[in-house]
Amino acid sequence: MAMTGQRPTEEEPLSRTSFAKVGIDGLELVLGGGLPEDAVYLLTGAPGTHYTTFAHQAIYNHLLQNGKAVYYTPDLSSNEIQEDMALYGWKVRRYVDEESLLFSRPLPPVLQKLAETMPENPMEEVVNLGSTTDAIRKSFVGKLKDHRWSILNLSYLMTVYSSQEIIDLVMFWVNAVHVFGGVHFILLPRGGHEESQVTLLENMVDGVLSFKFAQGFLQTEGEVEVKKLRRVRLKTKVFRHTVQDNGIVIENATRIG
Repeated sequence: MAMTGQRPTEEEPLSRTSFAKVGIDGLELVLGGGLPEDAVYLLTGAPGTHYTTFAHQAIYNHLLQNGKAVYYTPDLSSNEIQEDMALYGWKVRRYVDEESLLFSRPLPPVLQKLAETMPENPMEEVVNLGSTTDAIRKSFVGKLKDHRWSILNLSYLMTVYSSQEIIDLVMFWVNAVHVFGGVHFILLPRGGHEESQVTLLENMVDGVLSFKFAQGFLQTEGEVEVKKLRRVRLKTKVFRHTVQDNGIVIENATRIG
């Protein structure tokens, strides 16, 4: 009689974690493998701590590997983001032109009125929101089905919508990613929102990386606290990084920034 329902041996894990290649030197070493795929990461920090640079670098490297991405940004324009990325030599205009990289502007009603007075930007998809964020959720599922990674700039939306609406949006984001896969970043500056709300969001996502200035170091150097990282046995919870001409490099015993 054939055996069914056999249990895996100790050498056969129940699941194998797949790690994403994000193009940040040293990250795989300090994290014990890197960033797991099929996950949402909350990146936080004070202005100037390069938490946005981390997400930009990961997305750019994904584009280099023939991947696709979408950037949701209600407040910053696609031109401003491209200028920020160009500081490190990440020229993404060709990817925008071929639609490997999409910029999406989720606009609450107050921003819709402002947008009506501004010239249209053909590089941006506009998602008009109402009293809820339902429209952005519908847009996001479509992008996930197209196998895109994503960045969501959440801060402005948190000033417009209720705490419950934001929690529902992030919960939807996480559940959808667990179904469709990819690597996804939510950007949130520290100090601009109630800590209790931020803590709730941290509990919902798969990983939380908090960027800080390192005492006694230059502004181009800092440290990252890994507050949470599912499916990884961490080697360290705090690591240092430098920001060089081509982006972030993680410092470790074998690499001196």
